[in-house]
Amino acid sequence: METDKSLKFLAQDFMMGFAPEGLEYIDRLFEHLKFETSGKLEDNFALAMPPEMRRKILNDIGIKHADTPELSQRYVPHLLIINKLFKKFEGSLNKVNREEIVAFIWKEGRNLKLFEYEIQKLIDIIPEWVNRVARKCFVELSPANICEVENNESSLSKEQISFNGIIGRSEKMISMFNCLKKIGKSNLSILIQGESGTGKELVAHAVHSISDRSAKNFIPVNCGALPDSIIESELFGYEKGAFTGANYQKKGYFEIAADGTIFLDEISETSLNTQVKLLRVLQEKQFYRVGGTKPVKIDARIIAATNRNLLEYVKDGSFRHDLYYRINEMAITLPPLRERKVDLPLLTNHFIKTFAKQNKKPIPKLSKKAEQLIQNYNWPGNIRELENALKRAVVLAEKVIEPAHFPAIIRDYEIINPQMVVDLDKDSSSSLEEKMNRAEKMIIAKALAENNNHVSQTAQELKISRRTLQRKIKQHKINK
Repeated sequence: METDKSLKFLAQDFMMGFAPEGLEYIDRLFEHLKFETSGKLEDNFALAMPPEMRRKILNDIGIKHADTPELSQRYVPHLLIINKLFKKFEGSLNKVNREEIVAFIWKEGRNLKLFEYEIQKLIDIIPEWVNRVARKCFVELSPANICEVENNESSLSKEQISFNGIIGRSEKMISMFNCLKKIGKSNLSILIQGESGTGKELVAHAVHSISDRSAKNFIPVNCGALPDSIIESELFGYEKGAFTGANYQKKGYFEIAADGTIFLDEISETSLNTQVKLLRVLQEKQFYRVGGTKPVKIDARIIAATNRNLLEYVKDGSFRHDLYYRINEMAITLPPLRERKVDLPLLTNHFIKTFAKQNKKPIPKLSKKAEQLIQNYNWPGNIRELENALKRAVVLAEKVIEPAHFPAIIRDYEIINPQMVVDLDKDSSSSLEEKMNRAEKMIIAKALAENNNHVSQTAQELKISRRTLQRKIKQHKINK
């Protein structure tokens, strides 16, 4: 909890619930703090608040802000007491009971010379919020920025590489497997975040399959593919005669899901009008079909997903903060493939076997160059791109998959080793020509190593003549 990231998360989380209008100021206040204040943790947390609070707090820590308006102190006690609470119980907040929190609020409230009714108001608000945010800190504020739990309580181990169809043995994936096992049987609404192609629907289905609802319906809905003009009738259904062409009653996705699970993919693409209706369903557990007058009750679990930064959407007003809270009782962030390359051999082997079986072909081997290509490529399309590339390669290859069997965009990808960038940046006084020479030397040395120092093969790969390559090897003093 001793990081700006954690402090900023707490400030954003609290403001979203109790003063959403202040969210747009948090980034600017943290930047102001970074460059113009002492950086004390208590100051950091107290600064992250709406504009009407700034003058007193900024003045208290010695910052004069000419543009700061007169402010109300309505939320100052909340933030100061919460800051001290998290500082006092750091590392064990999820184990603190309500009585301890109430006693702490009474003590700090009296120290702040608050009236009794003000302290009681804090007691009504803070314990419930702390209980929720402590759980979020426990599972979200991890080094991997994904859901994380202690492994010693799980039956999963590093050797187990698959979880309900999800494959991986990297630390991030093992951590996520453990998290899914913990939350699967709960009724928490889950928000799955991650880039396109990372497997968000697969994770949602895994949660459903290990839950008590596994025998019920799992209904995936791509919100981004539904125009605003029809999304209401698709989600909630309609009655006969509700509009022109409504010749019969139709059930919507929520009604079909019933007591199962509904997966709302690309929820960030819904309009504010649709978000209001989704919020009502989540709050009341019932809805009305379009043109209907009788409520339809449901008890479906909500799992939402997005490849956007939903918090930024909340800040700019394009996504409702109250709906964000409803769908974000638990958040899981899926790592992109480039951050879990240790899983590439497992995924590659799995896809090759799967597609060979589907196409009734013998399982082809992967050449060394093809392996290197897969490892070097950045996979911006993540698992989906890898899957499609290997499906093509299996079909085209006979016994061995070569780089030529991959799409041109992957074959032509020139990866620069991250260490190369570091080395080139070490001497900022180097000229462009000097940096280009060093880069050329690294590229040639790498190509030679990959081709077992075979000059002709290396020259062919680099698309230069053998004589030119020999000259450059001598010029750069490369030892073969």
